Amino acid sequence: MTHSAMSKLVAYNAKAVANFFLELAKSRAREIDPMKLQKLVYYAHGWYAGYTNRPLIDESVEAWPYGPVIPSLYHEFKRYGSRPIDALATEFDGSDFRAVSIPAESDVQRFLQNVWDSYGDYTGVKLSELTHAADGPWWKARQMSQGKRSADIPFELIADHFRPAVQRAQARR
Repeated sequence: MTHSAMSKLVAYNAKAVANFFLELAKSRAREIDPMKLQKLVYYAHGWYAGYTNRPLIDESVEAWPYGPVIPSLYHEFKRYGSRPIDALATEFDGSDFRAVSIPAESDVQRFLQNVWDSYGDYTGVKLSELTHAADGPWWKARQMSQGKRSADIPFELIADHFRPAVQRAQARR
């Protein structure tokens, strides 16, 4: 996917991105627990930031003690603990709850498919370990927060971290 095609896109509801991964996993008879889902959305957000210098999701990622967390996803799926998620995320639209989704045939769906192809075989624990790299966005935000439980990870930290990886990936093509 080209940078120009993706840069025209707007930020998405984090639950819609999560639902894309949940639906993709279900179509492949795979399971996703809340930790894995958090990290898949985080990596999608990071790679998107590296390509476009724009956020994929419309909320901040927070540096919690055990890794980066998207709060709306945490609250939506915390009831599952470490068990596989068996329902889509919903939003209340004034009259009922409805599942939120990424528009069909969008460039971002192809982008998210690539993220799944790269990270979908990892466990939530392994993905979490990868987010804890020294000098990574989560680590830096934790240092800056001086132990605060849920400090935001500044978007620029995420974009700056993923940009060199994007450049390396593009150089290999």
